[in-house]
Parts: sequence; structure tokens; C-alpha cells
Amino acid sequence: MITSLQYFALGVPKLEAGADFYDAFGLETHQRPDHLAFRCHGRAQDQVVLIETGRDRAFHHLSFGTDSEGLERIARRLQERGVARLDPPLASAPQGLWFRDPDGNLVNVQIAEPARREAEDTRICNTPGRYPRSGVRGCPTPDILTHPRRLGHLILFTPDVVRQLAFYTGLLGMRVSDTLADEYGVFLRCSSDSDHHVVAFLHSTAPGFHHASFEMGSIDEAELGAMKLFHKGYKHAWGPGRHAIGSNYFHYFRDPWNGMAEYFYDIDFIPASFMWEAKEWTKKDGMFLWSADGPPPPDFGKNYEA
Repeated sequence: MITSLQYFALGVPKLEAGADFYDAFGLETHQRPDHLAFRCHGRAQDQVVLIETGRDRAFHHLSFGTDSEGLERIARRLQERGVARLDPPLASAPQGLWFRDPDGNLVNVQIAEPARREAEDTRICNTPGRYPRSGVRGCPTPDILTHPRRLGHLILFTPDVVRQLAFYTGLLGMRVSDTLADEYGVFLRCSSDSDHHVVAFLHSTAPGFHHASFEMGSIDEAELGAMKLFHKGYKHAWGPGRHAIGSNYFHYFRDPWNGMAEYFYDIDFIPASFMWEAKEWTKKDGMFLWSADGPPPPDFGKNYEA
């Protein structure tokens, strides 16, 4: 029933810090009466929403897209399970269904078409014994655009991975792509054609925000974008490297509130009709095949909202 991830929202002490960070990250800022919204270059869809609360950063809500039939089915399931429907939290918030998941996270499901993914030409690469780029320099210039193309997924902490799994698959119709052993994590995709995951849950002592991930056009773009972030004083968190779960290249950075933002490239894609076999991974094997700075740092899995 869920066909897209629309955006996520954070409550933050002050909006200015978020505006500076996401501008450096490569997103476009849109001022709204009751919040700031951020979009990817050329994409007519809010991807990040920041709401000024004057308190420590805390996850606020997330929004999914579906069609009219999906919205009706989810509404019936909410009623059957006794899940209360709520009013939108902001005057400018989208319509549709508003409710809380078992962790208390505020969730919106709205009728929304997935924003179009513009196809881009693949960079021609030379490989052993095959040299299609002949007589041409392959290194890009350092001034290439480093704009994220879209929000791909977000990861949330939960004290009960199994409970969240049952809610998001049973009520919203999401599908399991992979899990982490000992009920440590689950990675969920849309019921339509989908990236390997659009939302995932990792075990912690309390709910909270772990990171959000944005697609880049190449490894070069991701690392030149990283250099821009470092030049403006933002901190490296982990990477670059390659995940086993989802298969994507990654590079993580700390946002101003000790959450994280990730550049990714080359993630697994699963058609709705494909019989994907979910695999249970150990934390070590699932988290990374390789990374330039080895295993994740000790605070990579720390829940700063706990």
C-alpha cells in the first residue's frame, strides 16, 4: 500500500543551524510560515522539514505516499486495530491520515505520486580488458555539481524491533528486505517497486532518529560533497564504504544535533513482483563490506534522544 517515502521532520532548538547544515549538504531551503522545508535540486517534493521547538532535537514525524485505494485500506485497518486518527500537527502539514505507531512516532500517509526519478547518463568507465573511454580523461573537474537527487531512506531507533515490524508490515503493507540478528534491526521497503529499504529500525533503549540518506550521482559527487562539508566545519561520522545490506556505497556526516546525514550511491532496487528473499545478517557482516576507516565508530549506534 505504501508507494513512496515523502519526507521526514525533526523538531530542533533553532532553525538557523539546520538551514546552514542542509545548505552545505546540497539541499535547497524553502521558508514556510511554521517550518523550514528542504528539497533536492530539481525535485518538486519536500524531503526534510525542520520545526523550531526551542528544545533538544527530537524526531517529529514522517510522511509516506500511497494511492486512493491504499489510503482507504489503511484507514480501515486503523479503525479495526483501534489506532486513533489525529489532526495534522501544523497548519501547512499535508492532509491524509495522521496517527502514531507503537513507539509514539507521528506518521502521515497521504495520496501522493512518487516523484519522478530522472534518468541520468552513466559515466563511461574503463575496466580490465575493456576500455570504452579511450583518449578521453575520466577524472571530473572539482567544480561538478554535488546536489543530492532524492531522499532515499531514514533509520529510526526503537526499543522493540519486532513490534515495529508487525505494525509497518501489517498495517501499512510494507515488505521486509533484510534483518539483523538477535532482533537488532529490520529494513523495510514499499509494497510497490522500491529501493531495498525506505525505512529501517535499529534497537535502542528508546525511540529516536538515527540518520537520513540521500542519493548522489556518483562516488565522485559524494566525496566532493564531503569535502565541501568538511571545509565548512561539519564532522565526518563514518565512511566512505560499502554496505552489504542494501549494497550501497555510503558516507555519513554528523548534523548539528548529533544525528547523521548520509550520501549514498548504487543501492539495491526491488521490483514489486520480484520474489526477494530476506536474509538475516550479523551486525558486522550486514553493516559493511569495507570502509575506509574500518568498523563504525563507537557512537555510530548511539541514540542521542534516549
